[in-house]
Amino acid sequence: MCLCLCACSRATYRVSQLADAGSGLDAAASAPGFPVTGIGSSDLRVTGVDPESGPFSGGNTAIVRGSGFDKNAIVRIGGTMVQPASITLTGTGRLSVVVPPGKVGLAEVSVTDAGHTAKLAKAYQYNALAFDPARGSSAGGTFVEITLSGTAFPTGGSLELDGLPCTKLQVLTPYRVRCRTPAHAAGVVDALVRFPKSLTKTISAKAAFEYVDTADDNRGGLSGDPIHGTLNVSVIDSGGGFVLPGAYVLLGNDPKGKYQGLTDKSGKITFSGADITAPVTVHAALKCFERSSIVSFDAENVTLFLSPILDFSCADKGKPDAGGHGQLGSTVSGQLIFPGADEFGVNPWDIVPKPKAGEARVAYVFTTQASLAAGNPPPDVSGGMARLEEQSALHGDRGYLYSIFARPAGLAVYALAGLERSDTGRFTPYAMGVARDLVTSPGDDTKNVDLQMTITLDRELAVSLGGLPAAVSGTPNQYRVQSYVDLGGEGVIVRKVAGVNLDLISRYTADGVFRFIGQPAFVNALQDASYGLVAGFYTEGQDMPYTEQTRIGVKQTSDAFALAGFLGIPQLVAPAAGARIPSDRMLRFEIAGPTPDLLRIEITGGDGNPAWNLVLPGDARAAPIPDLAKTVGDVAAGELSWTVTSIRLDSFVYNQFHYADLTPRRFTHSAGNQFTMQQP
Repeated sequence: MCLCLCACSRATYRVSQLADAGSGLDAAASAPGFPVTGIGSSDLRVTGVDPESGPFSGGNTAIVRGSGFDKNAIVRIGGTMVQPASITLTGTGRLSVVVPPGKVGLAEVSVTDAGHTAKLAKAYQYNALAFDPARGSSAGGTFVEITLSGTAFPTGGSLELDGLPCTKLQVLTPYRVRCRTPAHAAGVVDALVRFPKSLTKTISAKAAFEYVDTADDNRGGLSGDPIHGTLNVSVIDSGGGFVLPGAYVLLGNDPKGKYQGLTDKSGKITFSGADITAPVTVHAALKCFERSSIVSFDAENVTLFLSPILDFSCADKGKPDAGGHGQLGSTVSGQLIFPGADEFGVNPWDIVPKPKAGEARVAYVFTTQASLAAGNPPPDVSGGMARLEEQSALHGDRGYLYSIFARPAGLAVYALAGLERSDTGRFTPYAMGVARDLVTSPGDDTKNVDLQMTITLDRELAVSLGGLPAAVSGTPNQYRVQSYVDLGGEGVIVRKVAGVNLDLISRYTADGVFRFIGQPAFVNALQDASYGLVAGFYTEGQDMPYTEQTRIGVKQTSDAFALAGFLGIPQLVAPAAGARIPSDRMLRFEIAGPTPDLLRIEITGGDGNPAWNLVLPGDARAAPIPDLAKTVGDVAAGELSWTVTSIRLDSFVYNQFHYADLTPRRFTHSAGNQFTMQQP
């Protein structure tokens, strides 16, 4: 059925309200006289989504198909608005969108344009499993992290991809597991979690993981069998995932070597010869991109990522308009409900001690962060009421009113109530409330999110440090431990109030135990929570040198949690500090203590732009930077800085390296140092 509607600012639209089409079939197929795809039609219609499913966490890209779209179209999936800046018109019948987070299950997709809306029921499936990464080599062996929504991973459970078991399964937290993918032909496959001792109880995810062939443009790196005389090289733009034709590729470190050339129009080049034997090193370079190298590996397929340089001379002045209307935030509002004698009314904050002179009972309201490193917008912008005082806060029917600004995402909201001093601003929390499993939508107000302030902060977390590098000249001077509460797919609780991190301890000695007081009991809303820890030896006021460890899935116990076996900090060998690049073009360093899994070297040119990114095996102590002056030009002259970062990861295999392994949140251990040299 069609309804004629007119808009003053544009042409007349015929808007179709389409029923469920089921399994991605065009709903328009049931409407006689209408084209199935909508191509060439001016009707505002939604006929399908490709792909038809994705993770509950969102963040993936999908194509909304239909007709009558323009650059002002607004898309909603499951009632949640897609960020306008994340909508790109690729044709009158296609909108590319970044899917927002959503509730597990089938969701309606709607498109609104010029005041008219077209809908398609049950058009998109939110899966209960979120894979990171969501793509990997068809050769298998990709380590993936899987986050579950709503149900903890079953003890003794298994995970399958298209019926094949994922191996080396490791439970990281109740809602997060890691495993290695089995080999499979290229294509998109379903995933399944099986409960032990049950033939029927499962958690399924449709089209959850994609197997790709030799050029892994999603994660890059190494794949395939060991080298037997042939090496397949692909070169990819890390910024947009585009292939890079005309990129210069050198096999080995000799610029005069016989194995070198330019990538073809598909960004590929293949080297073959009986003398191509492992281990091999490959370098790639292209104007306006940072050079990239993977050193000393044994894998027949290598995909090198080149990062674009943010330099005015390299700017793309002809870049087309992507559409979209900017980023929108959202608001969350509700009441803080304190326990007390009045079960259905407003109670005083007696769960917090009575304030003394110069003190007040104060509460702060926040949302979880996506990760420890990903901050949130300030909760009190746009007139938000994120800070409440007992004596002045507005009352609702059962509690104290709050309203905060929030990022659109799947998240949790929490509040801390305690005593705050008027002279110093120091805040000491005593109680907490948490609301879980929320999905906020751009531009919308999520109402009635009430927080039961019943969680007393009377627990303690103790952490000890051991196996740290000796404090000598040129090494760090400060020991730090930071804790946070991990809620899985809903993000992490980082208790930071008025710029003060309540769960960060810094000292000039590692002796004794680092004690975090005022911790919540992991019960009720936090029963499936765990701690994350980041700790190490740092240089006060600087990024480097440092050594650090990260742990997740830490449970509450009466004993101190021990962190030991820190990586040694890289030390300079050659060139000497501030000296010229060595004539043999090799950078040398030493690392004492445990052997890392992986090394990364980053070089900044004399012009201040990133110049080179090298990946090396953990036992390497020298890095080659061939002189490419006669082919693509040498590194920009001047003072260069170069950074060595050593890394350890869970279950890592160097010949299966992918660039996703360089994501800091994947590190279990890391250490880094920075040096300088001259390029005449």
